Amino acid sequence: MNRFFLREGYRRELPLRVYARLDDIEPITSSPEDAITFVFDAVDADWKGFEEGGMFNLLDPDLDRRIPAYWRKRFGRDDDNESDGPDGYEEVPIFRLEISLSRDNELFKLMPQDEERWISLKLSSIESDTTVDVYGGLFAPPMRAFLHSAPAAAPSVPLTILFDMKSWPDASEADLLDALKPKCKLNALVCFDIGQGLASALICDCGVPLYYFDTGCGSGRNAPTAPAIVDFCTCDSPTVILSHWDTDHWAGASGHARLQACTWVVPRQTISTTHTAFANAILKAGGNILVVGNSASPLNWSDHGQDYNLRRATGKGRNGSGLVLIVTDLTYQRSWVLTGDAGYNLIAHSKLRKIAALIVPHHGADMGKSSIPFLRTSSYARLFYSFGPGNGHGPKTPPVCHPVATAVKVHQNAGWDHGFWTPATGGKLLAGGNVLATATHPTNHLGGGAAGWIAPPGSLGHLAVCPNAMPVTQT
Repeated sequence: MNRFFLREGYRRELPLRVYARLDDIEPITSSPEDAITFVFDAVDADWKGFEEGGMFNLLDPDLDRRIPAYWRKRFGRDDDNESDGPDGYEEVPIFRLEISLSRDNELFKLMPQDEERWISLKLSSIESDTTVDVYGGLFAPPMRAFLHSAPAAAPSVPLTILFDMKSWPDASEADLLDALKPKCKLNALVCFDIGQGLASALICDCGVPLYYFDTGCGSGRNAPTAPAIVDFCTCDSPTVILSHWDTDHWAGASGHARLQACTWVVPRQTISTTHTAFANAILKAGGNILVVGNSASPLNWSDHGQDYNLRRATGKGRNGSGLVLIVTDLTYQRSWVLTGDAGYNLIAHSKLRKIAALIVPHHGADMGKSSIPFLRTSSYARLFYSFGPGNGHGPKTPPVCHPVATAVKVHQNAGWDHGFWTPATGGKLLAGGNVLATATHPTNHLGGGAAGWIAPPGSLGHLAVCPNAMPVTQT
């Protein structure tokens, strides 16, 4: 496993030069006067593995053959996988960078605005006007560095060959449907308390998770928001559906060998260093990755009196092009809607019936004026807010916390009763009403929550006693 994913053995040495690719921009909706935080996935540009004779020699003319061959072998499960010797994806020195800039800063216009472009950055311990928080691990505290020059060009072609999923095969519809076929009827939708991020599960009548929809937890700046124990029941080898590749939607599976050994259904998106190394860990753990292609048709399947619809959101970028899952019980004519980080306007829902449970997009972020929440039309309906206590986003002091007032207000306007929450107090106290939230600010964990079809689930069966399951205390 790459040291970036270790909770104690992460890298503590500051790199002096990095190759970086944009991972996120915070906040996602901002006003012209707001400063912006650019979050980068990065790798030490001076790593000897990039040099002649190194595992990832950037000047190797055979790189565009060797790396796709490596992934074909991983996906093909060749018998001699374990005899390959050192693995570059386990050795490569990965970092995460956060740089906050005002819009009038000269560097602002030079920063990438999407996930495609690679840049080179020089870092220093000598103070300047531009500070950089450098994370040597997924759960590591930041190291302080400084920028003294503008971003420079990076060797984009070899870096993209090494750290992207372009050479991974799309899964066939038959393989996807086979992996997604339910073993029995679903009884509960559970949203776990994992800090800032999302991890949810679809639970059968026996109380066993048949699917996980995201397995995230607090990481990076928001690592302190995670509870002491993040664990997952894998007793019946559930299928993991990854809504999109943002770290807070898969970080809980880092170092979790049993979960990594499951089958993962993931969208084809632009990724970089951390995501590629994590996918490598899944395949080396014996897991299977099924990629939903960019032009894949919606997946529809039915069993045990329940309909499933899994499709790509219709927008751009990671948030806007992720996977959305809708499950409908035909007896009760009620649906569960799992959104990931996609705005409501990006979700195609031609057959959406009355909603029994809905996970709020992006942990309660401001998704923009076009994202109008689905109406609550049922007397029993639950609205899940998954966020970590005291989370922070962007450069404001104090930082923006999810859920934001705008998200609470627009959901109230759609008929969702928030109990004691108002737009001003959302996330700061126990809500009540239709809301089940995983935390309250500044420090309280509330445990996971569960929703049924027409009433709270009477029992979570196996999940309530599994030694690897996190507590679900709210219904």
